[in-house]
Amino acid sequence: MDIATGAMKTLLPKLGELLLGEFKLQKGVKGEIEVLKEELSSMNAALCKVSEVPAEQLDEVTKIWARDVRELSYDIEDAVDTFILQGMGQEPAKTFGFKGFIDRTINLLKKAMSNHQHHGVIKDIMKQVNMVNKRHKRYKVSDVATRGPIISTVDPRLEAMFTKATELIGIDGPKNELAKILVDEGSSSGQQPMIISIVGCGGLGKTTLANALLHDLKTKFDCQVFVSVSHNPDIKTILKNILGQLDEYANINEAWDVVQLINKIIKLHENKRFLCVIDDVWNEWAWDTVKFALQDAKHGSKIVITTRNKAVAEHAGGVVYELKPLSVDASRKLFNKRIFDIEDGCPPGLREVAGNILKKCDGVPLAIITTASLLASKPRHTREWENVNNSIGFGLEKSPAVEKMKNILNLSYNDLPFHLKTCLLSLSKYPEDKKIRKDVLIWSWIAEGFITEETRPAGTSLQVIGESYFIELINRSLIQPADIVDNDFHDGEVHACQVHDMVLELINQLSAEEGFVTTLLPDGQQAGTRTSAPQKKKIRRLSLHYSNRSYASPEEIAHLSRVRSFAVFGDVDSIPPLSSFHVLRVLQLEDCSGLDNNHLNDLGELRHLMFLQLWRYSATRLPESIGKLESLATLDIRYARSSVVMLPMSSIKLQKLVRLFANRVRLPDGLALGNMRSLRELVAIDFTPEVIEEIGNLKELRVLRIVVNYPDMEDGTRNSWEHFLLSLQRCTNLQDLFIETNVTTECSLDSMQYVPSSLQRFMSSGILMMAFPRWINSVTLSSLNTLSIQLCLDLLPHHLEMLAELPSLRFLRLWSAGIWKLQKLSIPSSACSFRCLRHFYFYSSWMILTFQPGAMPELQRLCLCFDPRLDRNNLDDLGLKNLHSLRHIVIKFLSVEPEDRQEAEAAIREDLKHSPNHPSLELLFLG
Repeated sequence: MDIATGAMKTLLPKLGELLLGEFKLQKGVKGEIEVLKEELSSMNAALCKVSEVPAEQLDEVTKIWARDVRELSYDIEDAVDTFILQGMGQEPAKTFGFKGFIDRTINLLKKAMSNHQHHGVIKDIMKQVNMVNKRHKRYKVSDVATRGPIISTVDPRLEAMFTKATELIGIDGPKNELAKILVDEGSSSGQQPMIISIVGCGGLGKTTLANALLHDLKTKFDCQVFVSVSHNPDIKTILKNILGQLDEYANINEAWDVVQLINKIIKLHENKRFLCVIDDVWNEWAWDTVKFALQDAKHGSKIVITTRNKAVAEHAGGVVYELKPLSVDASRKLFNKRIFDIEDGCPPGLREVAGNILKKCDGVPLAIITTASLLASKPRHTREWENVNNSIGFGLEKSPAVEKMKNILNLSYNDLPFHLKTCLLSLSKYPEDKKIRKDVLIWSWIAEGFITEETRPAGTSLQVIGESYFIELINRSLIQPADIVDNDFHDGEVHACQVHDMVLELINQLSAEEGFVTTLLPDGQQAGTRTSAPQKKKIRRLSLHYSNRSYASPEEIAHLSRVRSFAVFGDVDSIPPLSSFHVLRVLQLEDCSGLDNNHLNDLGELRHLMFLQLWRYSATRLPESIGKLESLATLDIRYARSSVVMLPMSSIKLQKLVRLFANRVRLPDGLALGNMRSLRELVAIDFTPEVIEEIGNLKELRVLRIVVNYPDMEDGTRNSWEHFLLSLQRCTNLQDLFIETNVTTECSLDSMQYVPSSLQRFMSSGILMMAFPRWINSVTLSSLNTLSIQLCLDLLPHHLEMLAELPSLRFLRLWSAGIWKLQKLSIPSSACSFRCLRHFYFYSSWMILTFQPGAMPELQRLCLCFDPRLDRNNLDDLGLKNLHSLRHIVIKFLSVEPEDRQEAEAAIREDLKHSPNHPSLELLFLG
């Protein structure tokens, strides 16, 4: 139901734009629009009320009403967008003037083409609104939404709490690791309790792990406490539970308020050493209340928190332990144990299909147990197991175990605000196991109106809001961070995600039920169902997976007329006629290599298009018709098959283009890049004299990635660099600057007199700086958070001081190639030294860094590179134990002899032995 709310949220501001915009509306029409806006606002209020109730608790009448409101809001928004385009002189009447438009939506659009028929359009819309409103009143939808059925279910965590120790598989590693921290650390009597937060998605085994720790360590503590906070916590009940477990004979007065209960708990534990598990914490505020009863405990007391939300764990402080999925071996053992009672009991004939099933479960214990419980009741035949495998993929298998799994995932989904539900459901268009780029995801969210100006805080871009949505979904463990191979510009940030198969199954089902995305699989079936695509339901978003379906029939073409987003994944050699799409906002073609420009002949007809993705484009020039896409905000033509793609002259007409992304793009002679005044992100463009001059005219430019290709630029390169630096100084709003070359070269970037004070990220690849950049200082670059440079000199203490003083620096990568002489450089601690740095990569064959106590207090990831001629004495006491926030360390040894590896590893491990955060260590012996 939140989807309907989201649809309305994008429509209402557009009606306001009609009223306030410079459109020639007759007085009567303006009045009718005001009435319409008021009616829709009332409907939106009712929708918000409905959206507060979980979908499974709504009756069919309410669901039908909400669906009707959603469809109506889409229809009205399409009509309004068409009128706005027409009012701006962009929408020709012929776009909608062909046969086959018999739907009422298309009638509205037809009428919107004529200034003389505005009254008719509004009347038709009002008629539909009134019909929906009457249905709302007739069936008392608000009352239904408010009441909701009372559903009593068994808490799914109970099984995790009371599972026999002999049935736990794959838990020993994490349990022993956490037990060591809990027992070894902070045993002194004068300190506050240590906090460890176990973070992971639903079903990963957080509660099981915490309960196993409680059981194994009970002799190490005076008392133990286990309380579940859950989604809607009753704080008084939780505090009473803690009090009762601390003292089973406590006489609890039911009249005590929260403050009195907290005081009683504090008094009880003041002389005790306890281990307390606070399970299933969803919100920061819940922990903020419970902690008052526990935070002053001494005597080496420990608190273990489990949560799906990483933000909650970071808010609580202490150690954040991200629980990983089971290994392939542990997954197989757990699977077999549940079905065959022994860990290696799977018959040879079932092992292949069992492997396919386990791949879908992806190491999530609850998914494995749920699926194994289902299979245990089936005949042990390959065909039966294949049917279950396919059914689980579609989410159609009905059993108590599967329903329990779905209920657990639904808890996370229902906890989302409506805008995040919409964003999460949009991921149902992607294939299984797909790595989804964060930038593409956010651009599509913006284009479809999932991120709106209405909710944008002053001074915050839609892109930044989208990134916060992305991180929130990761923190809630509904999407998983994924790596993209781009070593030159890796900056420690998450740039992609994947959706766990079980989560994808859930959102496919929800999306199919809501009619949000129609996803057609290679066999023609619709994801989330067992049927082919519905022929009578309106399709608003269409995704084709590895399919060459042409949509050639008139009936199929009619379905495309209302599609807002069209995505094709996989290599295809045909697509539906682009002229069939009348209100398309998003066009994503993952692999265009099999298409020619004839398939894009009607590209210019997509007047509503805001996001165009043409990956692996095979032609050398984009079609001229692209210049007709006046609404286009994002053009993404990365991974082109040709070495460089030429933009057409018509590109100058793209006055709303905000971002242009490519691997290499070239401008035709005479195209003045500076005239594209809305351009904010330019990645990646050829380094030519014309481009160098024009860059300085892009006053709104925020992101720039320049590609320097040799030998193309060999003649006059120094002059080109100097002109580029002068042009760059005119880009006063620049935030991200990336410069790469295809061969390592020297340049004068270190001598820049000025860089924009707004600069947040500077990364270079293949650029050697012969001197330490004079523009690196804390006054000029107070906002710089990411820096990657290659120095053709030794790093000196005063260079390090300049870097340490950068107040916002979070990621630093340095290459230092100086004289071949062993040197040591100490990184000291001070209040202003590397105060925010979280990722540090340092590559130098002859320089050793040592870390003083308190150095780099926020550092989480460290990567160092050592020369083979260093002996153990040089590796002793690097001070790695002084990096108190360190979680991961990677050390690379160049060409180390096999007999020396053990000694080098021993020296590093000895240094880390007393590290308070117990970071993971990865040693790489190269050569």
